[in-house]
Amino acid sequence: MRFRKIVLIIPPSPWLISDRDIPMLGILYLSSYLKKYYEVEVEVCDLSGLSEPDWYIPIGDIYGVTGTSPHFIYMKRIIDILKDREPDKPVIVGGVHASVLPDHVLHNTRANACVVGAGEIPLSNIIRGESWENIGGLATRSSCISLHCDEVDLDDHPTPDRKAIDYYSYLVPRTFGYMADAKREGSIITGRGCPYSCAFCASPKLYGGKVRLHSPEYVANEVFEMRDSFGVEMINILDDTFILNKARVASICDLIKGSGVNWFCLTRVDTIDEDLLVCMKDAGCLSLAIGFETGSNRLLKLMNKRATVEQGRSALTIIAKSGLMVNAQLIVGLPTETDEDVELTAKLIRESPEIDTFGLHVFQPYPGCDVWENPDTYGIEIDTDTDFSNYHTIGKHDDGHVYHKDQVVDDRYRYLKDVIGNRSRELRGGVNED
Repeated sequence: MRFRKIVLIIPPSPWLISDRDIPMLGILYLSSYLKKYYEVEVEVCDLSGLSEPDWYIPIGDIYGVTGTSPHFIYMKRIIDILKDREPDKPVIVGGVHASVLPDHVLHNTRANACVVGAGEIPLSNIIRGESWENIGGLATRSSCISLHCDEVDLDDHPTPDRKAIDYYSYLVPRTFGYMADAKREGSIITGRGCPYSCAFCASPKLYGGKVRLHSPEYVANEVFEMRDSFGVEMINILDDTFILNKARVASICDLIKGSGVNWFCLTRVDTIDEDLLVCMKDAGCLSLAIGFETGSNRLLKLMNKRATVEQGRSALTIIAKSGLMVNAQLIVGLPTETDEDVELTAKLIRESPEIDTFGLHVFQPYPGCDVWENPDTYGIEIDTDTDFSNYHTIGKHDDGHVYHKDQVVDDRYRYLKDVIGNRSRELRGGVNED
């Protein structure tokens, strides 16, 4: 069968503070790749921010749906709509959830197959007409086993197809607008994968500990493209850990220095280097988001964070000298957490005036993370018979403003929110999550 038109679908993300905070760049990478290398029509259908009565899904020859675990209920509904409308047309599911739980998707939806990992090569092989059973990276109904899939060199990717969606609607400064008087705030990913294996993160299963990085030149070109094509003035670098290769970061800084674009990145306490921070600030960096997670060394060890509270305090001292801002990421409700652990986190908050803002999240055992894979190791039970509709970490609350169905976790979340006070990232950003 020849597929002349591919429709790639982004589901709503209503558990986030805003559906239009950060676009799903994976779909946009896939769109630009297919358009560059194949003579096919690709249309991206972005349902973010829309309720079902307002959904419009264009007609295609084959459909791709993406999503994380909290997207599952929306992915399932989208698949039902497509199959009721065009039962003989194939629907493929990709993204994080399909990559770590393809059997769950295939057993609980009417999808034809799941892409496990990156989608460029599997979809390329489908377009070329290869037998689905022999395509690496594709799990089908006849066998929920995905063969090994080769990966594309990241610099062979064209930049994400931002023109395929209403990208300007994503550029309103929402998340980190407090840092600068920027009218348009965008986001990029400069690499895939993370060498660390935190127990609450699915990255080790997704990428196997491998890291692939765009070259400094590619990153700089994307920064300039966002500035020149969309008027972006501030960029959020969304890599799990941006500061992995310090020489690469320094090269990126050299290339984008003087661009007029400010930026923000995520990193770890053990990657902080005073000279590099100076270089980053000179190149427009305003702030670092760092996963402190908790004030309890016991919990950090249990979560295999490979960092300590003391390392975090040392990092803060170095960052304060640079003049960069700090956004500290914290998690409430980690396995075996006690009131004493929560007090240690409260102590960290109170005794760290260098931290400008906090992002406070509720722990969820996401599929693919080690806690999900080995719950007995962490002393918890996980309900795997779920549609993941209650899977969120921040932003989605019912009419009673309940942060978590477990009253103990809910109370701890509220307590730490009070301790954080006006250093809440959401309040600083002008968005009240309540």
